[in-house]
Amino acid sequence: MKIIIVFILFILQTSFLFAQTKADLYKYQQVNEQQKSRPTKYHFGYPEKEHSTGQIFKDVGFAYALTWIFYPLTQPETVGQKGSWDKYQDNLGKIVFDHDAPFWNVMVHPISGSQLYLYYRANGYTKEQSFLLTTISSAMFEFTVEVYTEPASAPDLFNTPVLGSILGYGIENLSMYLLNTGNPLGRFLGHVINPSTFFWFYDGKMIITPDISKDGQAMFKLYMDF
Repeated sequence: MKIIIVFILFILQTSFLFAQTKADLYKYQQVNEQQKSRPTKYHFGYPEKEHSTGQIFKDVGFAYALTWIFYPLTQPETVGQKGSWDKYQDNLGKIVFDHDAPFWNVMVHPISGSQLYLYYRANGYTKEQSFLLTTISSAMFEFTVEVYTEPASAPDLFNTPVLGSILGYGIENLSMYLLNTGNPLGRFLGHVINPSTFFWFYDGKMIITPDISKDGQAMFKLYMDF
């Protein structure tokens, strides 16, 4: 008789545990289905990382190559009318205090420097490293590219990296705020003022995935692709 009672109790307990496990499994599946239906959320930032000497040369070289492309594209008349390889040789190593219009000295050059700064930030360099590399890139442009039309400019050697990095730091903060608002218009504007976030070398776009574990604990998973 005792054996029968124990057996019945065992059957009842097993049935209860099975029903509870099945209910928990169903609940977990429902939560997963809800998570899959949610739109993917992203968090934008600037993860800083170590760079090898080869990678630094590669990043600086890429920026330098772009200056050879964009200089004649953005100033075709200047390059066509004033530029020559004879003038290039004469201008090498010279520094002058040019008399460019304020539009160039306090607008164009700082804006160009800000985008250089943001390019290096997007590649994972620290703020200090980005400022230093912006200074190097600016000097390379002044002494080896722009000399095709005119000597290197002392004001430009200051305005591009210094004012450009200050402006770039402000744009960085504003763009990150806009990109993380979750608003489509804000995200669009954030990319427009900081176009380096569009390209493959920017690795600060992290996927945020809400998750609930089997024991009911809520958490967020961050996925970053390096």
